[in-house]
Amino acid sequence: MTKRGKLIAFLGPVGVGKSTVIRGLAQALEAHGFKTFTLFIKSFHGPAYILWILTAKLLSLDSSHAPWYAIPKSGRVGLARALAMLSLYLDVLFSIPSRLIIARTLRRAGYYVVSEEYVHSTLFDYMYAIIDLKLKGKFIDIPMNIINALLNKYPPDITVVLRANVSELKRRWTIRGYGDPQPRYVLSEYAFLSKLHHAFIIDTTDMDIAEVVDKVLSEVVKHVS
Repeated sequence: MTKRGKLIAFLGPVGVGKSTVIRGLAQALEAHGFKTFTLFIKSFHGPAYILWILTAKLLSLDSSHAPWYAIPKSGRVGLARALAMLSLYLDVLFSIPSRLIIARTLRRAGYYVVSEEYVHSTLFDYMYAIIDLKLKGKFIDIPMNIINALLNKYPPDITVVLRANVSELKRRWTIRGYGDPQPRYVLSEYAFLSKLHHAFIIDTTDMDIAEVVDKVLSEVVKHVS
């Protein structure tokens, strides 16, 4: 009988090093003889992403900014609300379930599935959008309750939260050309992630990528070996 694998989720804002650390972790797990698979579970992706991108292109908005940032900032708040509502249902009905099925199927087949972001991130992003865009109505509660239910039913085996102080993140955003100024979003995300149970948190502010990778690997390998 195939030994069940594990699902490892990495959470944190853009610039903390999730993608780089995940690549290092996958290589280390494979070196230990584990089969690995990487994926992501994020809000505003899949069909929802296409919806936002096409809308931004039709409006000829600045492509250096994410469309869910650029559209409301252009003054089209009503349009952004409608897109956010459609995105919420698309993610809940299609994107999240399909990726959870992939993750759970591979995990049962013995793979160590490493996810950049997870259902936690989707839940927070829509909570933030609901507040920021002042979304109201009974049609919001249904998909949000579904997201909560999915997170409670399918939690990751290991949750890693990467963080860095905002000034360091701003420096990294400048280096990589990231266009969306988001300090308020990051602080709100940190407050949300700090409430997670059984997650281990690594502050990458004064660490280079190699140090972060080593620290994550030592913790994760300890859990999966």
